[in-house]
Amino acid sequence: MRRFFLTAILALCSVVLGQANAHPALLPAPTSVQWRDGEFKIERTTIVEGAGDAGRVAEYLAHALKLKTAGLGPSRIRLLLIPGGQFGGPEGYSLRVAGSEIRIEAEDPRGLFYGVQTLRQLVSETVPGQRSVPAVEIRDGPRFKWRGLLIDVSRHFFGPPTLLRLIDVMAAYKLNVLHLHLTDYQGWRLEIPSYPRLTPTSSTGRHKTRQYYNAGDIKKIVAFAAERNIVIVPEIEMPGHAGAAAQAYPQFFGSDGIFDPAKPETYRFIRTVMATVSKLFPGPVIHFGGDEVPEETWDKMPDVVRFREANGLQARGAVQACFGNEVAKIIAGVGKRPMAWDEQAEAGVSKDVLIEWWRKSKPEVRDAAVKAGYEVVLSPADELYLDYAQRPGEPGAPWEGNDNGPTSVAKIIAWTPVPANYTDAEKAKVIGIEAAVWTEFIRSERYLQYMTFPRLLVVAEKAWAERDISDAAEFTDRLQKHIERLRKQGINARRSFDQDAVEFVTH
Repeated sequence: MRRFFLTAILALCSVVLGQANAHPALLPAPTSVQWRDGEFKIERTTIVEGAGDAGRVAEYLAHALKLKTAGLGPSRIRLLLIPGGQFGGPEGYSLRVAGSEIRIEAEDPRGLFYGVQTLRQLVSETVPGQRSVPAVEIRDGPRFKWRGLLIDVSRHFFGPPTLLRLIDVMAAYKLNVLHLHLTDYQGWRLEIPSYPRLTPTSSTGRHKTRQYYNAGDIKKIVAFAAERNIVIVPEIEMPGHAGAAAQAYPQFFGSDGIFDPAKPETYRFIRTVMATVSKLFPGPVIHFGGDEVPEETWDKMPDVVRFREANGLQARGAVQACFGNEVAKIIAGVGKRPMAWDEQAEAGVSKDVLIEWWRKSKPEVRDAAVKAGYEVVLSPADELYLDYAQRPGEPGAPWEGNDNGPTSVAKIIAWTPVPANYTDAEKAKVIGIEAAVWTEFIRSERYLQYMTFPRLLVVAEKAWAERDISDAAEFTDRLQKHIERLRKQGINARRSFDQDAVEFVTH
């Protein structure tokens, strides 16, 4: 009898565990999930419904699931916009699967879109041609409003097809900002008709062929991203990291390919460039860089020395702040919000500038910026620069991000974005996080994907999920399933995040 009782208990536990493990692995983790009994079968006759502003999202979902948006059928997927602020913000949503209906509700099409991404992860196909969704109730919304990825297309250029594939994956994991680092020493990657020498002279880089985006390319990328609720943030780097432009128009630059802040014509050049950029990119932000210009740089430029003396700019960082404020005014003048790296906050640029903190060795700069009232996006090199090696012995950038060991999945999991000692007001100033893939050593799309995935999915979880990852084993189990999912889609995601011997492509 006791043996029978023990056998029955073990059998029951096995069934329960099997049911728990059968649930789809959702990533990022929703705020609230309640699994129910039953399932919704997706038939060829299932209809996707969405009226008014929900119609665009309904069409997107119907295309993804190969369903129709009109007609009569025994089951429906309904997308509804419900005003009243009950979803916690424009990106929040609720999803309910019960009986013959799936219902996604939100106050804004963005919320519906993210509900759709969750639904797509819920769909399973155990038998070819037979798809189902488990009965469930979900309420969800993001932790941060800025959930970004930077791709450096200056060091090595990646054309529209590569970016479109990246955007599609970003959208699936609820990321909403693609930051394009368009200019640096190695290349200027954007056509500016008013300065025609920029592309033939400054876009060749190491490949000795012209590689840049024209207006048609940008229009295509921006439209594709907008359909997936992703904003493109262009970065035109200045005053440093500008050597490519200096090759074409040296009259605006001083030593070491750095913009000359003492020349009025420098600002005319910047004003014209920013006017063009603002028209090409409809998003609300333009990033102007502003990093890694040592104070002694200005001592090498006689006209800047005279400019500094004439204007009483003797304090450390004063020239940097003066330049940054002028550029910020120019960007504001074309209707955009300026954004810059954290050196600009340290120099004392205007509080209107959105700051991106990257110097992991200077947490005091992050803290001072937050306390001073800047809004901040966190991109610490130590955790979120995805060009660093993932394991010992693997290829990756050799810079300071390796100080505390490779940027492994475990390292990102352990990272806490917002310091625990921040006040509520200070926490509110941290508006998001952004991973970065710098491409000094990344030349091919396959290697770009290998370095980006699966680590970007950990970043997506950190950016969206309400709570930090507390159960690493549970999370890595979910993550492994999504690695398999990406590879089935043709994305060269690193096969496993816990193996020493892995395959990689560096060309």
